[in-house]
Amino acid sequence: MSGPMHCYRHPKRETRVSCATCGRPICTECMNQTSVGIKCPDDARVPRGARAGAMKTSQVVKTLLTGVAISILGSAVAFAIYQVPFRLILSALAGYLAGRLIHRAGGRNGGSLAMATAGVSVALAFSPFLLPQLLAGNFQIFLILPALIAVGFAIYQAR
Repeated sequence: MSGPMHCYRHPKRETRVSCATCGRPICTECMNQTSVGIKCPDDARVPRGARAGAMKTSQVVKTLLTGVAISILGSAVAFAIYQVPFRLILSALAGYLAGRLIHRAGGRNGGSLAMATAGVSVALAFSPFLLPQLLAGNFQIFLILPALIAVGFAIYQAR
């Protein structure tokens, strides 16, 4: 077990308690008991819905790195999707999983950054298969629809 920490509002007070939401150390005077645990005064007065989209720097970095990984590794998934006859179901599943992964990487805060990262990363994963066809003038809906479904599911799950 680690040693005592110091309250972020009262630096001279030692404590072993931290906020259930942000993890900052708080003393007994500062802590607020809520239905979901002990919280600091800042987090106790802000409802959960108001914190959506508010990410720490580390969460932003994790979200963006997860988006890059999905863009790179998702190309293999997109290739597999275009090889099977039931590609719409698989593209929905791939988009759902990508969105959930980005949502979790960002600390489950969601928001516009997570949604944009999910949409762009899934679109980039499908782009190696779509761009050559579209640039050649081969605009076929069965090529574009799986990508649109995957992007839609990813954005919805990352919110």
